[in-house]
Order: sequence, then structure tokens, then C-alpha cells
Amino acid sequence: MERRRMSGRERGRGNHFRTVAFFFLLFSLSAPTPASAEEAPKKLELSAAYRYGLPFGEEEAGIDWSDLYDNGSGGAFEAAYRATPRLALYGGVSFDKYKGKEIALHPPTGVVTGRFTDQTLLSLYLGVKGYLLNVAVPQRAAGINPYLRADIGLTQFNGADFNGAHVAERSRKFAFSVGIGADILTDTRFLFFFEARYEDHGAPDQSGGAFRGVPISLGLRYLI
Repeated sequence: MERRRMSGRERGRGNHFRTVAFFFLLFSLSAPTPASAEEAPKKLELSAAYRYGLPFGEEEAGIDWSDLYDNGSGGAFEAAYRATPRLALYGGVSFDKYKGKEIALHPPTGVVTGRFTDQTLLSLYLGVKGYLLNVAVPQRAAGINPYLRADIGLTQFNGADFNGAHVAERSRKFAFSVGIGADILTDTRFLFFFEARYEDHGAPDQSGGAFRGVPISLGLRYLI
């Protein structure tokens, strides 16, 4: 049987159909799906920070903590859950060390010079952080997002010796802090941050007043 030849018009319609089908298939494969069109916000955060602490407050009448100890340094590690774009719940641990200064005490028996052993503070705490800007997906944003924070917890003091004589036992005290800070968004899962806090660690054993400090922190967060 003789095969029927296609006319030019029929061949044109066939080529047109194949072209349309090709572009439809290409569009279907390249179009983003709802799951990949917009990345979901990350809910978990891990952070680490370096702390530089300024001690203040009155140890006892006439003597401040800054008279006994130099400015301290330490670090903090936190894990947080971002419940909403503006609210995060977190728990953390911080460690600070304050070196004793050479001082002169004036007991009734006369002037005594020396120094206390370095004071180390280990704190465990839970808190809440409120962001001022509504950044739903911080890992896909740039700029600065300031926040307020507050927490409560426990601080352990290592005790104290003065010129080798033991004068205070290790103690644990209720502690709290409030602070301000800001995340520096980098359009990645890594965020830089800086903050300043007011911390009240309670009164160590044998001291006349609460140990207070203002640590200034610089750190890095990772969003999970």
C-alpha cells in the first residue's frame, strides 16, 4: 500500500505541537514546588560567645567588688528555640573568672596587705528573648535585629582564700539577669551577635553583698 505523504500544513502543526509539549515539560521540571519555593524558618539555635565582665556592687561597707577583683573574662554557650519570629526560649551556661587584686585591709589589729584567690562563677540559667523586628526567616535576611532578654538561674562561687588562709566556702546562689543585644544577619545560617547584660549573682559565702556584673559579649549563632 502506498504511504500517504504529509502536507506542509500537517508537518507544521506537528512541529508546533512538539515545540509546545517540549516547553511545557521544561516549565514543569523547572517550576519550584511549594516546599522548595520558600525555605522554612529555622526553629533551633546554638550559640557561643566570649564575655568581658565588669564587676560592681558593694561587697561590704566601704569595699566594692571592683576593689577586690579585676575585670573578668569568660564564655557562654546557649541553645534556643524560636517559638515565633519575635520570641525565643533558651537555656545556657556561662563561666567567668575574675582575678584578685593586691589590696590593703584594715582590721583592728593593723593593716594587712594581700590578695584574694581568683573568683570563678559558673552559672546555669533559663530565659526568654524578644526580638524587635519580625524577621520570619533570619537565615535568608540581612541587616540587624535588636532584642531584649531576661533569665533566671543559679551561680556557683568557688570560695575564697586570702594570703593562703581559707575564708569562704564554695556556695550556690539564685541569679538573674536582663540585657539588650542585636543579631547581625548574614543571609546564611551563621549569625553574629553582640549584647550587654546586667547580672546579679547573689552574695557568695561570707560576703556582705551580692556580686553583680555587666558582661559584654560577642558571639556566633548557628541556626538548625
